[in-house]
Amino acid sequence: MCTHLTKRQSVYYFRRVIPVNLQSYFDNKKQWMHSLGTKDLAEGKRLARLAGTHTDGLIEQALHLAKGSGQAAGGASNSLAGRPVTPAEIEQTDYEERQRFEQEERYEGREDYRRTLEKRMALTTQELSPEEAAIKDLFAAKDYDHVVAMERLRIYRHDIRAASRQDDPDLLAQPAAIVPASLAAFAPGIMLDGDIIHRWAVERAVKLRGVEAHRAVARWFYERVGKKAVADITRADVLAFKNALVSEGQTLGNIKVKLSRLRTLLQWAADNDYAATNAAAGIKVIDRNAAKNKRTEFSLEALKAIFESPVYATGSRPTQGRGEAAYWLPLLALFTGARLEELGQLHLTDIMALTYSDLDGEDRTADFISIKEDDETGQSVKNEHSIRKVPVHPELKRLGFLAYCDEMRRQGHLRLFPELKPNKFGTLTSKWGEWFGKYKREICGVTDSRMTFHSFRHTFKQYARQVGVVEGIQTQIMGHSGDSVADDYGSGFYMHPVVEGMAMYKIPGLKLPKAWR
Repeated sequence: MCTHLTKRQSVYYFRRVIPVNLQSYFDNKKQWMHSLGTKDLAEGKRLARLAGTHTDGLIEQALHLAKGSGQAAGGASNSLAGRPVTPAEIEQTDYEERQRFEQEERYEGREDYRRTLEKRMALTTQELSPEEAAIKDLFAAKDYDHVVAMERLRIYRHDIRAASRQDDPDLLAQPAAIVPASLAAFAPGIMLDGDIIHRWAVERAVKLRGVEAHRAVARWFYERVGKKAVADITRADVLAFKNALVSEGQTLGNIKVKLSRLRTLLQWAADNDYAATNAAAGIKVIDRNAAKNKRTEFSLEALKAIFESPVYATGSRPTQGRGEAAYWLPLLALFTGARLEELGQLHLTDIMALTYSDLDGEDRTADFISIKEDDETGQSVKNEHSIRKVPVHPELKRLGFLAYCDEMRRQGHLRLFPELKPNKFGTLTSKWGEWFGKYKREICGVTDSRMTFHSFRHTFKQYARQVGVVEGIQTQIMGHSGDSVADDYGSGFYMHPVVEGMAMYKIPGLKLPKAWR
């Protein structure tokens, strides 16, 4: 089994080739490669397994998109275009790409020999050994072109593989050709659950979870109104879909979500000339209980119950709490207003000290948490406004957050919470969130279903407003999109006011737990 582990100057790296058929889904990158930050083989293997699981999820997502479109994912030759990509082919391509990169590594290892040989080739044949003279003869031969020869070999191998498929009916199945967008209005057969979802997902870089959710809605829609091309879907069809959901007893909240997702797909189809209009525009349900059931901030009593619970009072570390994540994730959420996955995916390099100027032009230094998007580390955010740097609150420092970061670095970890494991969608905090919900109810006694982990975000907003933190600075810290000029540091609030605003934040009446360790 390939570990995707390689070594450079005594440091271990994760290196994995992206199957050529799927490279178009990853900005045409040929490989993932990043330092694991360790010289220890056992730790390198452990970190490589984690990175392998994450990239497995990314490849699975791309495969879903490729299968959903019924087409090979980019880069196929003309003789293969329009044919589905099979998992066996992906595996074979992955193997061939790994072989190619291993060849490249061996090539790099021969650099010194090539330089020596290059100098030798500058000599006359009389000064060379018979073997060296023969090599020089080959280089001088006009009918010898290494590049052409390799291309001929590639074509030959491809033709052999293509010929071997002729007797396989599964590989000969041809999907309907995708019609260019400019001709879409005149072309029947562009379906919601195939081409539309595929193209929308690729254009918007939608994650696998989102793709599956929208594909499920398309399936629900077709099961209730019948299969038809996206250009033929009418307002009456969408109303029939809504009425069917109501009559089946679906909750108004679920119906609202399904209509929203259907509306998203149909709007994309209309925007790209696959349909004349968005047939779902304006169709909605009124949920009179929405406000009553809406997630809310934690009450002071609920916060006390959480931060006086065994994790904080006695140092308990439940298995599903994933070590120190059980202690720090709720505190980080309380003092940053960040989303759960934003915190769970943090790397230790995201905790940094930055220098900035105060209002008098004097240099100041403060610690920040960088919430970002990074393809190589697998970090993602909700939208562009979510990319931000959040000051580390003084209480987090007092509780030992920076000391915890130093300890994780000393142990050679890359991520802030190395015990969190990704699910099949690559989400690190999915299982942890389930554990916290149960812990909150059963151990802390916080049973109000409107209070979830996301309530920490609402709580931050409430208390920040209560102590007078400027709205624009709240928006900057929390990564909200809005009309404020504080959409980024450069066009509104600079670091100093944001640091000062964070220092103002507090929760009156809440006694915080004892410091970590």
